[in-house]
Amino acid sequence: MKCRCGYDNPAGSKFCVGCGTRLTYPANPIPGPIRPGVPVPVRQPISGRTVALVIGGAMVVLAVAGTLAWLRARPVGRYERNNSGLYRIKEGGKFGYMDRSGRTVIRPQFDNALDFSEGMAGVKIGTKVGYIDTTGKVVITPQFDDEVSFMYGRAGVKLCCGDYYELHAGDRFGFIDPDGKLISAPEYLWIGEFSGSRSNDYAPVKFTDGYFGFVTRSGKIAFPKTFQSVSKLGFQGGPSPASNGRQWGYIDKSGKWVVEPQFDDAFNFSEGLGGVSVSGKWGYIDARGKFAVNPQFDAAFNFDCGAAPVRTGANWTLIDAKGDPIGGQTFLEIEPACDDGLRPARTKDGWGYVKGASFVVRPIFDTADSFLGGLARVTIGDRDVYVDKTGAYVGDPFRGRAIRPGRAVQEIWEGDTTGPDWKAHERFLLTREGARIKGFYLADGSESDLLGTFLEVSADLNSDDSFHMICDSGAIWNGRFLAPVIIAGTQPEAKPGSTVEFPFRLHFVREAATADLPTPLPPTSSEWNVFFDSFKAAIAHRDQAALTAMLGQTFYFQHAHIRSADDIFRQINWQQMDKAIKGGDVRETKNDFGRPLQFLIDAHPCPTCTFQLKVGFLQEADGQWRWIGITYVDN
Repeated sequence: MKCRCGYDNPAGSKFCVGCGTRLTYPANPIPGPIRPGVPVPVRQPISGRTVALVIGGAMVVLAVAGTLAWLRARPVGRYERNNSGLYRIKEGGKFGYMDRSGRTVIRPQFDNALDFSEGMAGVKIGTKVGYIDTTGKVVITPQFDDEVSFMYGRAGVKLCCGDYYELHAGDRFGFIDPDGKLISAPEYLWIGEFSGSRSNDYAPVKFTDGYFGFVTRSGKIAFPKTFQSVSKLGFQGGPSPASNGRQWGYIDKSGKWVVEPQFDDAFNFSEGLGGVSVSGKWGYIDARGKFAVNPQFDAAFNFDCGAAPVRTGANWTLIDAKGDPIGGQTFLEIEPACDDGLRPARTKDGWGYVKGASFVVRPIFDTADSFLGGLARVTIGDRDVYVDKTGAYVGDPFRGRAIRPGRAVQEIWEGDTTGPDWKAHERFLLTREGARIKGFYLADGSESDLLGTFLEVSADLNSDDSFHMICDSGAIWNGRFLAPVIIAGTQPEAKPGSTVEFPFRLHFVREAATADLPTPLPPTSSEWNVFFDSFKAAIAHRDQAALTAMLGQTFYFQHAHIRSADDIFRQINWQQMDKAIKGGDVRETKNDFGRPLQFLIDAHPCPTCTFQLKVGFLQEADGQWRWIGITYVDN
């Protein structure tokens, strides 16, 4: 079951492993004391149905004592991460760390690694995990099955049986101090995060009897464990969301309800507002228990940097504390955390970073993490790289490659062009030097387009790294270098008058070798009748040398591509080919890019033949006619 936080939990899970949210409720929930309530004040206009749900079904219970307790539990603020200026890198399947300039300072040697926090980083050596300091020295011996980073002097660890965010029978969790000592027996079924100062904070845990509660920094139970679920973030931001098994409310650090359980779900408070769900819609309440933003969104995240991501239908937007939209930009995905003033967000073009609701780092990446110390880890292609707040790459992540190479380089590029219900794999051999691009589109033929050859392409880079690449077949690619190893853009549909464009994305594969370069083909004839007479004569005399000289760069046999002439001749039914030459029908047409195309179709198949022979010929880019394929049509 997938939780609102995005974690996909195993079937039958009652609580989300990612955030601790209860996924299903017991048939006979334990009743909790309910104080008389007051109606929810509605501040903003919403639909009549939602108003009825809010007023009639969701009653905020806020007694005087609860109000005072709330005011005493002022928000403590979000935990400020500090990675000691070290950033995780991966090379050759091993993890290490670099500094802010991109220089490796701890060589890649670990099987897995976390970001540094409070001077230490969790690392995996073999099958066990421990912690290193900023010099790379192991300071806590690898002995745990998984771990999370230190926060407020404590780190969560897992004993048995694998990944921290996967639950297995026999799993137990606990907390360690900076010396690696367990602060109590690792006996919890689930743990959250400590949430305040080192002198006064609690962490949410799930006990072996199935109840949730909180423990202190010394591992003692903070107050009676009576809750069916609590927030993973505990008291971060103020009172903690908690559930009595039927609905969610908020508790203070004595375990008392300060907002009675009445919501379907609830977030931690952030920037003075807490997200709550009523009848499947999300809104936000303020510190007085009143709705500052009425429940109206399909999904929502916490406020950060003065804005909160909310979703209506398939689109995410940002709203302010009054619920008003910020900017007109919509997103396919957006992250709640706003670090260094920037927030990861995704459009159809990829992930980038927004400030407010405007992109300041264009959306070009495959994934994007939050900023930490001025840098953010992103993935592009299959490579992890770091960018600064302008989107510039740190160091030389592509090992000398450049969007505008100072010398001529020959490269193989591959990728997909995607249509509404299809995907075409494409391959290019490009020679690049400075802003100039030329080379070949390595087109694989099919019965629909019958390109079947190396087609020349050329383009010039614009100042923004975009280009308009033209193929001598008439095909066009409007693309842009997102990085020295990634190209993305659109390809206009090859039909006169069409305005449809299909997205494509290419990645650098390797340097081109001599064997990759197209071999110049011998001339045949630019006159169809001359060429066809030569073809018929070669068939009649079984002149395989002459027929080989007539082959195109690629050749299809019943839609499968064949590179060897010997393989072609082994599969030919020569008797049927003779009959097609003598009595077949020649039909002229053009391929999708306007090149002349001829088909020889056997109108009188042999008595033992089930399929009708169809032979294809194409006038290629150099103007010469060539033999490009054979198919058999069901008779």
